[in-house]
Amino acid sequence: MNDDLWSILLALENNTRREMLKTLSNYDSYALELSRMVGVSQQAINKQLEILEKLGLISTDGSVPSIMGPPRKIYKSMGFSTIIIDYSKNFMSIKKMDFNYAKTDVEGTNSDLINEIKNLNRDIEEIDRTRNLMSAKKDAIIGKLKERAAGYDNFYRKIINEYLETMDVSIVGRNTGIPNEMVVKIIEKFMSD
Repeated sequence: MNDDLWSILLALENNTRREMLKTLSNYDSYALELSRMVGVSQQAINKQLEILEKLGLISTDGSVPSIMGPPRKIYKSMGFSTIIIDYSKNFMSIKKMDFNYAKTDVEGTNSDLINEIKNLNRDIEEIDRTRNLMSAKKDAIIGKLKERAAGYDNFYRKIINEYLETMDVSIVGRNTGIPNEMVVKIIEKFMSD
């Protein structure tokens, strides 16, 4: 798992940070306002803002004047991506896909756009259902292959299981410290059995 994805998962494990990110995804805000909205002290919010900014999930976007002291920093959300976590009996996969805005064209009346959101939500739910079925089938296939690999010694089984998880010889070689050529031979032998 890359460091960027790990940072996002660490940020999301904390309820206060999740609420802050949710708020900042709706509109830019400053610490005192976030404190009131999230229901946490401003000191705690400042600490969480620092963590989120360090992780690159938010940034400052200017400031607004305050009658009670120095100008207030405005924070905005920077994280726009989809995170997919598959956790099953036979495999675990975590991936992050950044949104691609290059092809996004948004036009229409408010009514048109709300209807478009409804359609997109329906389409995404259908994709999720299909993805769920595909992941269940993948889990069953990997389970069957792991059963078949059970007859191999621990060394071979480790290589086979690592390959089933990554489907990438170079990653298996790097993770196990075994030359790629040897990984290929082990996988080829397993596939021919």
